[in-house]
Formats: sequence, structure tokens, C-alpha cells
Amino acid sequence: MTVEEHKRFLEQGFDDVSIDKLVDISKIRIDRGRTLERRKKQYVRATKNPYLVRVDKTMVKIKFANNGVSFEEAFENLLLMS
Repeated sequence: MTVEEHKRFLEQGFDDVSIDKLVDISKIRIDRGRTLERRKKQYVRATKNPYLVRVDKTMVKIKFANNGVSFEEAFENLLLMS
């Protein structure tokens, strides 16, 4: 993911996309046998935009506080749970 793509993904909101164009993350299966780095790549590739997804019929915008857990830590925790 390039810096430009990352910025575009962060800035994309509900009004910018149709729910039908979002990936339903409840249907994504991450291979837990892979390394964490490979699981990250698999998730990003599967979602297209890891910050704007859907769960069934609900659109979800993922944000992280600047003063809390880092994106890296939160993302790793998400992948360890799946």
C-alpha cells in the first residue's frame, strides 16, 4: 500500500461508497497458519480498504485514537482473534 493509497483509504467515508461495493468482513477467512505479516497482507488484499468495510448490512468505519493503542497493535490484535 502506498502512502497515497493509505491517505485515500483513511479519508474515505460512508458518503463516498455504496455498501454493495464494500467487503463483508464476516466472510473473510484469514489463514492462521501464516505469519502475522502474511495475515496482514491477506486482510488488506481481501478488504481493499481496511478502514471502511461492512458486516452484513452495516457499514463500518475503523478509526484509532492518537493516544491509545497504535494501529499496528490494534490490527495485530484483530488478526490474532480471527
